[in-house]
Amino acid sequence: MNHAAVAGATDRARGESPARGLLLAESVRTLAAFAGLGAATLSFGTSATLLTTASGSPWAMAGTVAAGLWGAPLLLWAVQSLRTGAPAWPRVLLRVAPVWVFLHLAAVALKIWWPGGSSRSLDGTALSAAVLELVILGCVGWLGRQTFRPSDRPPAAGPLLMMTFAAALIVAAITTPGLAATAAGQHAVPHGEHGSSTPSAPAGHHH
Repeated sequence: MNHAAVAGATDRARGESPARGLLLAESVRTLAAFAGLGAATLSFGTSATLLTTASGSPWAMAGTVAAGLWGAPLLLWAVQSLRTGAPAWPRVLLRVAPVWVFLHLAAVALKIWWPGGSSRSLDGTALSAAVLELVILGCVGWLGRQTFRPSDRPPAAGPLLMMTFAAALIVAAITTPGLAATAAGQHAVPHGEHGSSTPSAPAGHHH
């Protein structure tokens, strides 16, 4: 057996595996940060929806404030994670985010099972937010178990760009339905109707 050839093959395998591992890690970091941006946007949308439909209800006003207080630090976390290339404040996030996952899933269950009759509905905004928060928790938890050497080569720009684009598509596919379920999304003008309105005839004009 040629021990030199075996050693060379082992070295090549060790050189390729960290590269793939780093590409996966960078992709997961990007997905987590993008999911944070999407979840923060949904929190602001929830806050605005509750504010417009509060009607003086103390529970709705409390939800308005709570959603805004969660969206602001989550947005800061996402921006900081993108800036540093690593999940910011992971221990704090892993303690706080599960609480909001529970609250959002409870809101979904409340809309489905609590009201009676035709008022039952699916809270798409809360469901999308919970999914994104679960994505964040999964990504941050996985990254916390990985170890990389300082000598590992960074991933190539081409594959990294493709993975970043894929992460953006995944987050957009989850966030868009949630935003459409907010008050702003429900009152948005469909793209096909922009500029399609016909001018009305002047008042008092008769043929």
